[in-house]
Amino acid sequence: MNRRVIGGFLATLCFILIARFPSLPLTPAQAQQTPAPRQEAAEQTKDATSQAPTTESSPLRVGVYQTPPFAIKNGNDWDGIGVHLWRKVARDLNLDYLLQEVDQDKAIDRVQDGTVDIAITAIATPSDEERVDFTHSYYTTSLGVAERPERSLLEIVTAILSPRFLQIALWLSVIFMIIGVLAWAFERNTNDQFEKNPVRGIWTGFWWAGVTMSTIGYGDKTPKTVPGRILALLWMLVAMGITATLTASITSVIAVDSPLEAVQSPQDWWQMNVGSVPDTESAQYLQQEGIQFQSFSAPLDGLRAVQNGDVDIFVYSAAPLRYLNRESLKGTLNVQATDMQARRYAFALPEEHELYDAFNQKILQETDESDWRDLIDRYIPEPKKKQ
Repeated sequence: MNRRVIGGFLATLCFILIARFPSLPLTPAQAQQTPAPRQEAAEQTKDATSQAPTTESSPLRVGVYQTPPFAIKNGNDWDGIGVHLWRKVARDLNLDYLLQEVDQDKAIDRVQDGTVDIAITAIATPSDEERVDFTHSYYTTSLGVAERPERSLLEIVTAILSPRFLQIALWLSVIFMIIGVLAWAFERNTNDQFEKNPVRGIWTGFWWAGVTMSTIGYGDKTPKTVPGRILALLWMLVAMGITATLTASITSVIAVDSPLEAVQSPQDWWQMNVGSVPDTESAQYLQQEGIQFQSFSAPLDGLRAVQNGDVDIFVYSAAPLRYLNRESLKGTLNVQATDMQARRYAFALPEEHELYDAFNQKILQETDESDWRDLIDRYIPEPKKKQ
């Protein structure tokens, strides 16, 4: 009996020891033969990370300044060709960044002294290339000239008959028809001026809608019912907005859809009243050629002076002129590029920056995409030239 008790006690003790210590420590030889999966995986991850481009832990400070259409400030946000390209490049390279506004004439200085890590709307010049590194260019422009177009009667008629003008006329006719039908429906039973015959009555309503919008108001047709007068009041209010929009649209159509004459050659500028912005490459070119010019503080001021007839032509970089002419002046001026004073827009980096090659590769990829041309046309549409 004692043996059975002792045997049971020993068996229970062995079971407890086995359950408490399921495995014994490995010997040094066994430990060398056993791999460490987690450690190897961590080392592989570390090696893969070390092969990828790295930047400082703090976000990149990206210098940008107002220079339409490459950088356009809208409140606290930025838009434009250069900003759009930078955002795509930064997203592809998984970069954190902060846009920091800098003075245009100090952008290269800020890159060189380390105030910013990169300037994305820089103009590459030989003197600046000795101080910083420029990436591949994403846009090249040249000296541009803006002047008032002189068109013949045939060219104006051609513009009026263009698809864009006819489209505006069609939509306007649809609006007149809707208002005319409503006016006839309200007035046909109580107002003899709107005939009960549907064809004649709707045509009368169409006529009334047109003369009311044009503010001519002959007075031969006037609504007499309460719904008709409410419609007339609402239509007059809406028509004022339509008239303002229509005037701008028609002016833009006539200006843009008409073929443009070639701009004057530099040899003709001697006898013309020329405008430009001082302390710019365009002004330096005029000074080198001995051409006197009137100074303007901003390109838009110069374009408005051309529009008002204060100067004959305005000389500045072609890309900003085209953008401002379309956005601010509805394309009423003739803006053409010359083959002089080529300007290359690129990213500016400190010399031997670790991301220089990565930026170059991404810029070449992005500018080779099919949607890059669409982006350029959205901001800087090519003008139509006379055949």
